[in-house]
Amino acid sequence: MVEMSKEYKIIVFVNVIAAFIYGILYVFLPDVVYSGNDAPYFDPHFWRLFGGVLIAMGIVGLFGFLKLDWDKIKVFMLYGIVVLLIILLVNLTSNIYVIRSATNLIFHWIDSIVILILLIINTFFYMRENKKS
Repeated sequence: MVEMSKEYKIIVFVNVIAAFIYGILYVFLPDVVYSGNDAPYFDPHFWRLFGGVLIAMGIVGLFGFLKLDWDKIKVFMLYGIVVLLIILLVNLTSNIYVIRSATNLIFHWIDSIVILILLIINTFFYMRENKKS
């Protein structure tokens, strides 16, 4: 059993918190999110679906945080990195085909920056943890 480093535990916990915050907002309060960020499209089903995916990722991260065994969770952490990468690519490419208001553009770039920061930190610490094991 290879235990995760303290730094990686903190990173996983930050991911869990971010996933739950965004997930809960999208699942339970899509109308509030829509009116707050002036989104160009609103389909509550898909907003809630995306929120459900984020909550599921948060739950997996929470299990990883509680389990603390690197060998058992590294595949799930890699999956999280891939999901963050795909979400970032979709966010960035949506700038090409979605016309946004100034308010929505600000929220869009804040989301993209948060995702990019999480992606960089997760990738860095994932590679560092993988070298140790």
